[in-house]
Amino acid sequence: MKISLEWLNDFFAAPAPDARTVAEALTNAGFPVESIESHGSDTILDVEVTSNRGDCLSHVGIARELSAILNIPARNKSIERPVESDDPALAAMRVRIDAPDLCPHYTARLIRGVKIAPSPKWMARRLEAVGIRPINNIVDVTNYVMFELGQPLHAFDFAKISGGQIIVRSAARGETILSIDGKKRELIPSMLVIADAHHPIALAGVMGGLDSEVTESTVDVLLESARFDALSVRRTARALAMKSDSSYRFERGIDPSLSAKASLRAAQLILEMAAGQLARGIVEAGSDRHVPRKITLRLAQLRRILGIDFPAAEVVAAFARLSLSPLQRDGTIEVTIPSHRLDVTEEIDLVEEAARLLGYDRIPMREEISIRLTPPDRSFTAQETICQTLVSGGYFEAVTFSFISDALRNDFGPAPFRADAAVRKADSALRPSLIPGLLQSMRFNETCGNLASRLFEIGAIFPASSNGRLDERRCIAWVGGDLRQVRGMVEVLLSRLDADQALSVVPDFHPGFANGAAGRIVWGYYGTIGFLGQIDAAIAGKLSLRDIPAAAELDLAPLLAGARDVPQLKTLSRFPAVQRDVSLVVPENLRFEKIESLIRGLNLEFLESIDFVTTFRGKPFETGFKSVTIALVFRSPVATLTGEQVEGSVQKAIDAAKGKLGATLRG
Repeated sequence: MKISLEWLNDFFAAPAPDARTVAEALTNAGFPVESIESHGSDTILDVEVTSNRGDCLSHVGIARELSAILNIPARNKSIERPVESDDPALAAMRVRIDAPDLCPHYTARLIRGVKIAPSPKWMARRLEAVGIRPINNIVDVTNYVMFELGQPLHAFDFAKISGGQIIVRSAARGETILSIDGKKRELIPSMLVIADAHHPIALAGVMGGLDSEVTESTVDVLLESARFDALSVRRTARALAMKSDSSYRFERGIDPSLSAKASLRAAQLILEMAAGQLARGIVEAGSDRHVPRKITLRLAQLRRILGIDFPAAEVVAAFARLSLSPLQRDGTIEVTIPSHRLDVTEEIDLVEEAARLLGYDRIPMREEISIRLTPPDRSFTAQETICQTLVSGGYFEAVTFSFISDALRNDFGPAPFRADAAVRKADSALRPSLIPGLLQSMRFNETCGNLASRLFEIGAIFPASSNGRLDERRCIAWVGGDLRQVRGMVEVLLSRLDADQALSVVPDFHPGFANGAAGRIVWGYYGTIGFLGQIDAAIAGKLSLRDIPAAAELDLAPLLAGARDVPQLKTLSRFPAVQRDVSLVVPENLRFEKIESLIRGLNLEFLESIDFVTTFRGKPFETGFKSVTIALVFRSPVATLTGEQVEGSVQKAIDAAKGKLGATLRG
């Protein structure tokens, strides 16, 4: 923001220090001065104001800061109340707020019989010095007061306001407005407008309309001074690509008690430069009521954070210069936050204010640092285990966008939540799954020559919820390899987290996967925690993937909750294992887990594991039957097993399969 040194001097009892001193003081206090330039007899400082200090986007705001930093007295310029006519403003116009959450306070004054003319040279010179082109005495006053006090204002030609009504409301769908820059703007319901009895006449906090602007023929002026919601102004300005000095200030927060004061100051200047008569009273809706916040600073906390013991009296004096009304008691300082300091909300902000005012250069540099060790976070450790397991399985971690491609939007379930079209036009839906992004990354790897990429990601997804509200869940997903490899990775991962919980995959349909080649992952008492399967061939074709990969996606919460804190170790046997392969002919619809569950329930002596080997279909087996080969592994912890010990257990397994599953032993 450009600051005029001449203008700044209006707010000091004695002339402010030279430009270099002012620039150094502001820079050291967190307002870097980027340049110092001459403008005729004036000096202009280009001051960088951080986004949380909207109170300093004015000459008054910078003057307040300089007064506190340099400890020089500021002059409180009183605003003389202009003489009002007997004509009550309320008899000519009405103000109504239909969107109080977006406009807490709106004021309007009526000035009749003004004479439009160029502004006085002193005002034109000051406006030009800060980068504003003078237009006429009415418009220039609104700009002047904005740069002086920080409150944006707007002047309407009162004759062009239908019915003498001001209605602050949300735009209706399909409404349009011709803005002052001559462009026709199409509005949406999320935008706040200032309307008369029939149509919008301004975009609240952003820009006025061409149809109601002040021109050479204007006689009566309605002067607006209001407070608008920062987020609403920002969204409207971005959606319509209409940045203005007004929106810039509203977006950063306006002093809630400033509206009436700025309106009075503007009315005073208009009467001086454009004559006219001020109608009696101010017409307003809403309230400028402000309840001051009280915050307590612990001096011990100040010492702990800054590493220096500032004298309490110095801290109190610094806060007093900032108009914080400090009150010291029992090792604390209680302050009352003035309405213009919207950025000071908690104790740490007071720590920063003390350091800023007392000087960062007084904080000592230490050669050593102290580190407080904290115990490892359980969920972080579990997540590290998950990542390490997938990396050891040949997968590389990826980070993809939270938005899903329009081409895949409905392939993995509905994606009902979209970003505002003004912010993101294409690929604007929030992803309901991590898999689409990983598939696109796999395709990108293929175009770069990496033909066998395996990728995984941990991130948030936004699936459709039953109540229609946004549902966010953290998941882990991986793609790459065939279905057996992906399932194997599921088994390895869950076993690494907790080997004692039972794992099963229940065949089921899931969007995005091939019919008959997908299933739900059920893990112990957590139940269904995700799904796996082979990607649908149509989706793979849509992305032009060389092969059809498999993928899995699991909810992260049960994995973190179910992970054992301490790895469970078992003594390795010194004796060899004995493996027996058994091929059973079973009905086509019989799943391997049924066979596995049956054999485990027999509690066969020395049985260590049951592993799937292969499935065979075709001759000599009849249609509707298949051969499933399983491997039974036996091991004793105390001795080498004999053939007789193993054969008995194998025969028990075969007999149980014959009796309960209708299986026969393949010849």
